[in-house]
Amino acid sequence: MANNMPNNMPNAGTSASGSDMKEFFIQHGVKVGAILLVVILVVIAIIHFQGSKNKADAAQAELLGPALAYEYTGKKDSALAAYEELIVSKQLKGETLAKAALLAGNIRFQNGEFDNAAILYQKALDNAGSLPLIRGGALHGQAAVAIEKKDYAAAVNLLEKFIAEFGKRTGDLEDRYEKLEPADQVPTVADAFWKLALVYNQMGYPDKAKTAAEKILKNYGDNQIYSDRAKKLIATL
Repeated sequence: MANNMPNNMPNAGTSASGSDMKEFFIQHGVKVGAILLVVILVVIAIIHFQGSKNKADAAQAELLGPALAYEYTGKKDSALAAYEELIVSKQLKGETLAKAALLAGNIRFQNGEFDNAAILYQKALDNAGSLPLIRGGALHGQAAVAIEKKDYAAAVNLLEKFIAEFGKRTGDLEDRYEKLEPADQVPTVADAFWKLALVYNQMGYPDKAKTAAEKILKNYGDNQIYSDRAKKLIATL
C-alpha cells in the first residue's frame, strides 16, 4: 500500500459563489480556499502503513486504502463516495475517521458544497484528538468555508483560534539564529495571518489588517512569499 495521499486542497477557482471576494483575494495573490500544505503534511506524517503502532491501526489504514486509491487516479467522486460510506458505516475510529472526514470535506469544498464541507470538517475536529495537522487542516477548512459564505466575523474567529493554537513562532531573530525559537505546529500559520489581514481589510478594519500583516513581517519575514504580500498590503492601507 502506498505511503502517500493525494494533494486534495480546496481551490477557490472551483467554488460556486463569492466571486467578488475571490477577486479581492486574487488581487493580493492568494486563493480564498487554499489550505496549502496541511493535507500534504497529513499525507507525509500521518497516513501510513509502515510503522503502525499495532494491528488495529493497520486495519484502520487498510479500510481507508481504496478511497485513497480513487484519489490517486483522480476519481474524486468515487473517492468522496468511499470516504462517506466509511464514515456512515462507523467502521472508522479516532484518527482514521478524522482523516477521512478531512479529505471528504476538502472534496465537498472543491465542489462548492460549503455546508456539507463544514459538517465534515467539524467531524474531523471532533475525532482528531490532539493531532495538530488534522486539527489544523479542519480549522483552516472551516475558515475557508466562512470566507466563501462571506461570514467574515466567523472567519476571523476561526483564523484567530487557529493562530492561537498552532502559531508558536515569536519573531525573535536571536532565538531563530540560535535555533531556540519555537516552531509552529503546522506549516500554514503564515497563510492564516495573511487571510486574517485580508478579511479584516475587507470588513473595513485597516488597523487590524495592518497589525496582522505586520505579524507576518515579524514572525515570517524569512518567508519571501508572505512577507512580500504583507508589504504590498500595508502599502495600500
